[in-house]
Order: sequence, then C-alpha cells, then structure tokens
Amino acid sequence: MVGSSRCNLTFWIVVAVIGLLASQAATHSPTLDEVGHLPAGCLVARFGQFELYEVNPPLVKCLAAIPVVLAGPRYDWSAYSIQPGYRSEWIVGGSMIEANGFRSFWLFAMARWALLPIWVVGAVIVCRWARVSTGQTISFVASALWCVSPDVMAWSTTICPDSAAAAIGVMSVWMFRRWLEAGDSTTAAIAGVAFGMAVLTKTSWMILILLYPLLAMAHQHCRTWKSAGQLSLIGVVALYVINSGYGFDRSLQKLGDFQFFTKTLAGPNVDGTLRQRIPAQAGNRFAGTWLGEIPVPLPASFVEGLDLHKYDFEEGKWSYLRGEHKFGGWWYWYIYALLVKTPVGTIGLFFIACGWAVWRVEWRSLARSSLQWFGQLCGWTRRADALPLAEVTAERVEKAGPVLHENLILLAPAVCLFVLVSSQTGFSRYLRYVLPCYPFVFIWMSQIFPEKAGLPAWLRKVCWGLLAWSVISSLSVFPHSMSYFNELAGGPENGPAHLIDASIDWGQDVLFLADWTKEHPEAKPLYLSLHVFFDPRIAGIEYEHPPIDPRYSNQREYLTSDQIGPKPGWYSISVHQLYSRNKEFAYLFDFPKADMVGY
Repeated sequence: MVGSSRCNLTFWIVVAVIGLLASQAATHSPTLDEVGHLPAGCLVARFGQFELYEVNPPLVKCLAAIPVVLAGPRYDWSAYSIQPGYRSEWIVGGSMIEANGFRSFWLFAMARWALLPIWVVGAVIVCRWARVSTGQTISFVASALWCVSPDVMAWSTTICPDSAAAAIGVMSVWMFRRWLEAGDSTTAAIAGVAFGMAVLTKTSWMILILLYPLLAMAHQHCRTWKSAGQLSLIGVVALYVINSGYGFDRSLQKLGDFQFFTKTLAGPNVDGTLRQRIPAQAGNRFAGTWLGEIPVPLPASFVEGLDLHKYDFEEGKWSYLRGEHKFGGWWYWYIYALLVKTPVGTIGLFFIACGWAVWRVEWRSLARSSLQWFGQLCGWTRRADALPLAEVTAERVEKAGPVLHENLILLAPAVCLFVLVSSQTGFSRYLRYVLPCYPFVFIWMSQIFPEKAGLPAWLRKVCWGLLAWSVISSLSVFPHSMSYFNELAGGPENGPAHLIDASIDWGQDVLFLADWTKEHPEAKPLYLSLHVFFDPRIAGIEYEHPPIDPRYSNQREYLTSDQIGPKPGWYSISVHQLYSRNKEFAYLFDFPKADMVGY
C-alpha cells in the first residue's frame, strides 16, 4: 500500500513538473543556440539536408522542428550555405525570426513542447532504475531530483540537445544493463537501437563505444563468445541507427575525401598555425595514404560535425570565471560551476552518498576479488584455495551494499563524460555540456534513502531535509531556472560574480522585458543591449543603442559625442553584456539599479 502511494506520488510529480515546463517553454524568448537549431531542424525535417548546425546530430532539432514545419512558417534561406566550414545557422535563424515576426516566439514554444516527451522518458527511466536499485518506495527520490533540478528544468525547455541527451543517454545505458542481465540477442538489438539514438542526440555519447565492452568484461556472465557476438550486434545495430538518422547521407565516404579543419584530422598549416575555417585552408592528413582509402561507416555530415566541434576547442574562445576573463578555459570550471549552480541540498546528498559508499566498501575483499578477476582475464593460474569472484558470499554482498557492479554501470558513464568534457579546455562556458551525467548521479544518490542502505536514522532524516531544500530552492526561482544559483553562491542576483553567458543570461528574458516596457511607458528613451541573435523590436520593444564608455574603448578616437556615455535615459543591459570583457557599459556601475527583469 505504501509502495503504491509512493508510485502515485512519482506520477503526480511528473505531471506537475510537465505543466511547469510547458509554461516556462512558452514564456521565454529564443536563446542564442536555439536561433540556429530551429532552422537547422526545419532543413532536416523538410528537405532531409544536414549542413546547418552540423556540430550537433539531427535527432533533437528535427523532432523539435516537426510541429513548426506543419505550422507553415515563412523561411528565408538566402544566407544558407553548404560551403565547408561555414556556419550560417545563426544568420539563417535570425532571418527566419525576422520573416515571422512576433509569431516566431510561438513557433519556438511549439518546438520546445515537442521535446517534452523526451524529458518524460528520462523521468520514467530514472524512476525505473532507482526502483530496481533502491526499491519502489524510494524510487520517487531519484525522480524528484531529476524533475526539479534547475539545470534539467532550464534546458528541457529549450531545443538545445543537452537535456534530451541526458534522457536518451540514461535510457541507452539502462537497456545495456538489461542486456547484461538477459544475455539474449533481442535485448542486445534493442540496446543497439537505444545506443544509436543516444549518439543521434549528442556526439559525446560516442564514449559508449569504449565503455560498453569494459562494462561487459566486468560482468561475470558476459565473458563468452556468445556475449562477444551480442556485444558486436549492439554496435552494428547502433551504427545502422546512426546512418538511418542521417538518411545514409554520404555514408561510407572514403576517409581521404573529407575536408577537415582540425589539427587532429587536417593537420596544421605549413607554418604550424591553426587552419582558418574556410575552404581554401581545408585539409586531410589521410589523403594519398592507404588510410585515406578506408570507407568511413558513418554519415559524412556526422564526421564533418565532429571535426567542426573539435575545431571550436582547438581555436579557443574567451571564458569567464569569478570576474576573470580568459582566452581558453579551466580544467576545474565544471566543478566550480556545479558547486554554485546545483542546489545546496543536492550537493549535500552527493557528499553523503560518497562518504557512505566509501565507508561501506570492504576494501580488503574488494582488492582480493579485483586481483582474482584481473588474473582470470590475463589467464593466470588461480590458487586452489582461492575463491572465484562469483562465489562472494551473500553476507559479504549485504555488508558491501550496492557499490560494485551496479554502481560501476551507473557511475562509469557519468565519470567518463565529465572527464571528457573537462579535458576540453579550449573554452569553458556551458555547464549544459555535462548535463547527461545528471540522471546517473541522481539514481546513485537515491540509494542512500532506504533503510537497507544502513544509514543511521538521524542521517536519513537529514537526507530527507536536504531533498526538500533542493526542491524548494529550485522552484523558488521558477520560471527563471536557467539563471539559478544556490544560496551559498548568493542566489541568482549574485550570479555574475561567478559565471555569465548561458549560466545566467542567454537572451531568454526578452519577452519579460517587453512586458516591463508596457508597464513602464515613462521609461524613455530606452537604451538597450541584450545578449540575443535577433532584433528585440520583434518583441515590441522600442529602443536606441546605448552609448559606449570611452575609458575602455580601443576605438575612442573615432567615437562621436553621440556615441559616448553616459547620457540621460533608461538603460536595459543584460548581465552578460554588463560584465563583458569589453566593458562597453562600465559607467553603469556608478548608478543605482532601478529594476531587474528576470535575473
């Protein structure tokens, strides 16, 4: 009876949050990358072409674009280009918004709503996996962490692929886990389909190509030729799904026929510098070699997208952390970003889960079992009196708790993905890149809640309190989840002291500003500078371009008196622009803030 009530609670949590997400999706203006994703999705859904926004696979943007295409929007493809290395998606997106006017905001809302079922898939898999790991009565804990995580709520209401990659990624690993248990070809084929879908949401899930064989070897029932064949089936099916997602667009193109720009695939210029992303400087280090004759079993657009994405990190970009602007990134940026943008309650639960897992491991037994397993893989002869790994006693398993293979399957994808993203220090801007790690960690953290986990009663009460704190803290900033910062960081209003860009201001609050200007007709003249890729006049905001602070302008000798500030009037400047490294509006720090729209 208790289990049934907890299951019902999970259902109503999901239903309630869907309503919140649908509302949030309709109230926010298009963020920077969404401006490029929507026309790219329309190009795929309507014409089956993939040249726009190649750095991301087509699944998410195509699904988002389907209701938009059916709605019959106006298109402007005049800036569309198939020139190698040229990224025209934002220009095309800006033209599409201009062509559709205010209706564009409803088109983006429809596109976002179309992706909410993927968020539901994530919620279902998280709940199901947690139920297996912790029991039905506690499974709603993991669901609650997923449903009300501010990062998950923020990115689930955009058409960026990160939240969908988290949902489909955890589904893929869940199906792989099912195959480890069942060991049959049908489950293997389903796991292959899920794997292919995960890669079609985000290319970072390619790490599963290396991870799945390692996880299979760690499973005692998967060390046979039969299992090896089924593991190969997973890879073959996934490869077919990936190619199908691209309509087999130039699949099996020879490696030497590609035009690359990265040092890894194209090599540096003759003078050793990084190639410019123009056709004249494209190259291919494999052209003319025997490797160049090998057909690549992937769609050409997928391979070219990987190259362009890698190029972004090789080229480097300006990054921001704690008031410092730096060209390039920091290896610890994502750790810091998680500490300031994750609810304090969730952080507390994570550290309790880590501490309890370490406390409960029987290190001597684990070391002995690991050595035995490694010896078996290497073909070493086992001592006659040594116990095989499969003969671990039930008592030892009960004492150790779920910290061995189940936790390996849960944490290995999250850890590997986090390390991979953190290692790319060409720039550090987007916490959403590690969002696919979240569901695995939420499921793992939920294991400390049931009584069988062995936590003292008082500590379990603390855990419930931390969970409630997380929920309340996240919902307290709704519908501005993208701008969330926790209490230790000073909340969203102190967010720019830590991070800017997509961590707080990515152009999502333009419609809120439009409402503010209607409520304050006296705010004229209005000088406006927002972090957006479209003209705010489309939202009904009349404005002038603000004057520049001459103290920091490197073009000060060319500025006219009309271009130098400050000047009398009202100024609406997004926090990203206000804290930018150009310091164009630094004079505004000398004036009191009159109001704030969103955060």
